[in-house]
Amino acid sequence: MKKQRFIAFFIGICVLLAGCRNGEFGAEYAMREAEYNLALPAGEVNLSYEVPQAVPNVIVDRLGYEPESGKIVVFKGKQMPSSFTVRDAGTGKIVYTGTVKAKGNEKDETEYYYYGDFSDVKQSGNYYIQIDTYGESYPFLIHDNLYYSLYKRSFDRLHAMRSDGGNTEEGWRMEEKGENREIGACISLYQLLLCYEMFPSACTDDMGTSESGNGTADLLDECRYEIEWLIRQAQINPGGSGEACAYRAAALAKYAYLTKNMDSAFYGECLRASEAAWKGISTENPAPADLRSLAAVELYRLTGGRQYLAFSEEYLETCVQRTGKLSELEFWSGVTYLNTKNKVEVELCDALIKKIMDEAEEIAKQSKEDSFFVCSGRGTENADALLREMMRIGIVNHIITNHEYNTVIENYFHYLLGRNQNSSCYVSWWEEQELPGKDLMEDPAQNTAFLFVLSGLLGNA
Repeated sequence: MKKQRFIAFFIGICVLLAGCRNGEFGAEYAMREAEYNLALPAGEVNLSYEVPQAVPNVIVDRLGYEPESGKIVVFKGKQMPSSFTVRDAGTGKIVYTGTVKAKGNEKDETEYYYYGDFSDVKQSGNYYIQIDTYGESYPFLIHDNLYYSLYKRSFDRLHAMRSDGGNTEEGWRMEEKGENREIGACISLYQLLLCYEMFPSACTDDMGTSESGNGTADLLDECRYEIEWLIRQAQINPGGSGEACAYRAAALAKYAYLTKNMDSAFYGECLRASEAAWKGISTENPAPADLRSLAAVELYRLTGGRQYLAFSEEYLETCVQRTGKLSELEFWSGVTYLNTKNKVEVELCDALIKKIMDEAEEIAKQSKEDSFFVCSGRGTENADALLREMMRIGIVNHIITNHEYNTVIENYFHYLLGRNQNSSCYVSWWEEQELPGKDLMEDPAQNTAFLFVLSGLLGNA
């Protein structure tokens, strides 16, 4: 048995959420423990206990669950016992006994999966799951502030990407260079702005930054920091490829639309920069059609300009008639078209809603049938595909609230945090953890997509 002391985690949630691999944020989060307000009541948790040896055949979310959320454990193996137990991680005492159910076999019938539901366990605490023959799971937490804690952690990591001194001449620190850096910024900004548009209640003004308390959501302050950098880049290097121009036009138009009543002078600056970027797209300097459609529909919603509407409607008409899934940019374009208050074609709206809903239903159907409750065929190489699908379902769930969709999102969330084939978590929180790739919070595009997902979970809580 491996003895391991989760020191700061049981003082707060800080070990799980702050112990990144290089320890960069550990001291900061230890000092800011009180901000999370996650300390468990005295006497409920033994701070020093024997952690069961982790066995990858008993697979759980390695962070944990909120009390009222669904809680599923996946078992891998043949001739599985009929029951499992949930045990207190400090004492080993059984707190729940559940039934093991067959989930299904993989197509090649070389791997057999079962599952157990322990949603009835709602008491805050630290637990692990044990099953005869196959051993124990990693320890995990049940606590009612897990989603917010991850949201705070994710936001803080994004804020920490600001260049030294917060100089907007540099923008967020990214691995990409040149035009790819600008495109990455636009994608990240767009996803952050979707957070604010869809789930404003989750975007508060008390995240502990230097701008907190200024009357504007801290997430929008973060967007403005990068928007100022984006506009500066356009002034220094006007033009660029059609792709870069289209991304710039879409991100700036969306920001201007969502903040037009907050700062009229900066709104005008964003509008002019967005329209200038649109003019940079031409036959000689083309942008992908789905991306140009996104820029056009964002500018139409912002300005009401018929030239933008004509292009976006023509392209979206072809999308709804075509078989196959909408691309990510087509999906975003369709959602903005549906949300615009300007004149739109009702028949096109109906067709878009049907296509979007059909795709969401297919994701939900495949997820329900899958051994790990995500779309079949998902691996643990990177988080991109998972996050894209989570965002789609989250947006559809916002448009038409559906308990099934919320369950799908939570299942994807648990998959990202360890309930997958390799018990691999995409977010590091203790130093010895091995990730399947880079910590998703270190990548601005993945981090902002994750923030969107967490915003939805908080907004629907």
